[in-house]
Amino acid sequence: MDIRMTEQEHGMTVKVYLHTVLHLSGAQVTALKKDPVGILANGTHVTVRYVLQAGDTLSLAVDDTASSDNIVPTPMPLDILYEDDAIMVLNKPPYMPTHPSHGHYADTLANGLAHLFETRGVPFVFRSCSRLDRDTSGLVTVAKTRAAAYHFQCAHTAGTVEKEYLCVLVGRLTPKIGEIGGCIKRLEDSVITRVVTENDGAPARTLYRVLAYGKAPDGRDLTLCAAQPITGRTHQLRVHFAHLGCPMLGDFLYGEEHDALIGRQALHCRMTAFRHPVSQRRMTLYAAIPDDFLALMPYFDERTAMNNVENQA
Repeated sequence: MDIRMTEQEHGMTVKVYLHTVLHLSGAQVTALKKDPVGILANGTHVTVRYVLQAGDTLSLAVDDTASSDNIVPTPMPLDILYEDDAIMVLNKPPYMPTHPSHGHYADTLANGLAHLFETRGVPFVFRSCSRLDRDTSGLVTVAKTRAAAYHFQCAHTAGTVEKEYLCVLVGRLTPKIGEIGGCIKRLEDSVITRVVTENDGAPARTLYRVLAYGKAPDGRDLTLCAAQPITGRTHQLRVHFAHLGCPMLGDFLYGEEHDALIGRQALHCRMTAFRHPVSQRRMTLYAAIPDDFLALMPYFDERTAMNNVENQA
């Protein structure tokens, strides 16, 4: 990783820069110090006591030298919305798992990225900073370096990574603006299903705003909603809305087993906002809404629904 120093970093020691700007852990800094080419300033080895000057090029040996094991490179189309030396942000389509698991060894986002990096001749280690269920579409952030991954780990812990999802719910959700709380825990007789409890489990918090009400062809009430998970529990949005009596359309786990209107839970991560792990610049990215989700809009007042969706951007 090569970073050009600006007037803002002028006068900082490398140690201060690594800890306070890049937010590297003590172990990561120690590893760089032990590497003969771990820390270079303008191509020359320096210690962490080196005082940075505006215009210096600081080179850090944080790039991967070997690829992740057991991720089969698989050619597939990838919708890359943003990429630089530290991160990638992609729009994951529905029906694609994020990472390999039982029964999905070559058809995941990780497999597609492994193939992309193989064609570039660059080692690839899969570090997903946000995971979406197989049937949930939308934004996934991937760290390309250990330092970037650590930055996002800290940011998620601090609650400074924002996300907004669009979802279609079965039922008429009221009030139009609200907050869902409680705790979420795994059911004792299930390896995957979660449930909301009062105080037994991990605290969870979701903010939501109703964008439009509608009707399915069979007469069921529908609600188009924007949701912001403040915490990041497994299945949080799906569990929270089901707990209110308004499960997501197409959610076989927390709602109905099958829905003819959409073959998956109607859930799309459309926005993420965070500080870049290197520049600290505030970034906001949006993902286009997939066709199967857009096909649900005629069941609402379509103009009102789409206007409200666009006003969320």
